[in-house]
Amino acid sequence: MRVLLIRPPYTRLKGVGQSPYFPLGLGYIAAVLRDNGHEAAIYHAENPKSKDECVLPDADITFNFRSKSYHRYLESLKDDNHFVWAEVRQTLRDYKPDLVGISLLSVEVGSSLKVSRLVKEYNPDCHVLWGGLHPSFLTDESLKLPEVDFVIRGEGEYSSVELCKAITERTPLSQVESLSFKENGKIIHNPVRRAIENVDNIPFPARELVLYPETFDFKSLGSMIVSRGCPFRCTFCSSRNFWDKKVRMRSPENVIKEIRLLKETYGTNFIMFWDDSFTINRKVIEKYCNSLIDSKVNVSWKTATRADLIDEPLLDLMVKSGCVKLEIGVESGSERIKKIISKDVSNEQIKKAFSLISKKGIGVGGFFMAGFPDETLEDLEDTFNLMKELKAGELAFNIFDPMPGSTEYDKCIAEGLVAKDPDWTNFLFWPDAYYVKNIKREEFDNYVNMIAKWLYDYNNKFTTKLKRSKHLIYYMLKNDPVFLVNKVFKYLTRRKRVHAAGSS
Repeated sequence: MRVLLIRPPYTRLKGVGQSPYFPLGLGYIAAVLRDNGHEAAIYHAENPKSKDECVLPDADITFNFRSKSYHRYLESLKDDNHFVWAEVRQTLRDYKPDLVGISLLSVEVGSSLKVSRLVKEYNPDCHVLWGGLHPSFLTDESLKLPEVDFVIRGEGEYSSVELCKAITERTPLSQVESLSFKENGKIIHNPVRRAIENVDNIPFPARELVLYPETFDFKSLGSMIVSRGCPFRCTFCSSRNFWDKKVRMRSPENVIKEIRLLKETYGTNFIMFWDDSFTINRKVIEKYCNSLIDSKVNVSWKTATRADLIDEPLLDLMVKSGCVKLEIGVESGSERIKKIISKDVSNEQIKKAFSLISKKGIGVGGFFMAGFPDETLEDLEDTFNLMKELKAGELAFNIFDPMPGSTEYDKCIAEGLVAKDPDWTNFLFWPDAYYVKNIKREEFDNYVNMIAKWLYDYNNKFTTKLKRSKHLIYYMLKNDPVFLVNKVFKYLTRRKRVHAAGSS
């Protein structure tokens, strides 16, 4: 069976774009399909095919532009002649899939539905499968869409193989674990598959199966994960429930083997570990770091974690193994809000962590959010004050979106802040989201705009940029100066385009 796995376009349709990344989840599924005798390809429709597309990086764009760009995304869904839809049509004609699998988030429901319709226009007999966070938690709502034939809930690798086998051999779909499907006007939910116990047994993501490989930069985008799952109970996040409240970690040997493969195949010298909280298991992380040192793979790396999961000895080991940047999920500066959202990390722990990371010479970034339903102006002020106090190398600021599968989503429905059956193709997401009970809309917008404008100025200061990049620059200067020159040239070219677009 020929299977086309698609990450739907989103930021590309907004015209803001983002750094191209390899979709690891689809890479794992493609590898398992390939190993079981199926033809598979990965189409990352987020990646622009041509450099002529006016794609501007998020970090260079103001908050107001982001709001306009979301409405541009909504408009693109209605524009049947949009160049991205033409590209999707051409890709379908070229690849000729029997089944199209789409992995999506809630924010991508509109574009995923559009892609699904294009699949049915291309060939009404081509099967459409949805997977990922949104359809896993809102399965019935997804299958009520006539264009969607199947949903796989949760971990998708081996259920995808079983589904292809069932379609090919015309065996009962009821034998495919974790599959939901339609039969005689009813939605059927098969029993859930047990999580894969030993994640070392999953083949490495099939990066070689991407279509349009020229749109990827594997040398600087060696993305990986070392674990699946998160044990923490943050109420705004659905990751814990998606992974069935379990954490599974790869062995150090397996991780080093994939890094070597990336180096040998693509010349990768920089790894991004995309785990929810990289340092969940201290003993295992120490083994990873020691393996990176002993194996002499000589890569630099960055990742994200929590402020209460690091200390000075661990940071020393991480630096020695090549860590150049850590991103910390702070969320709020209000202790009251953090208690409500079950973010069990105090401001004192956060300040100590940022200070320690900076002391060790590691670049540090912080993720913040505003707009939680119970938030007040005083809570927002606490968040803004903490942002300024941390003196981080990079700060990210988002507006709360109620995500299916999270406790906050259920709470928003119970309190009437979100409709019981919302239209996900016209849902107000960040930055236009507003689910706050205690602040008037105008006051909320004014305050978060003030924070966003301050943040824009802060992140774009030369001293801030130098702070977040100096250790990576030093690493590249020492190990790959040609690569550094290319990166600087690309950055300057991009800035020239940004200024040209801004003045036009």
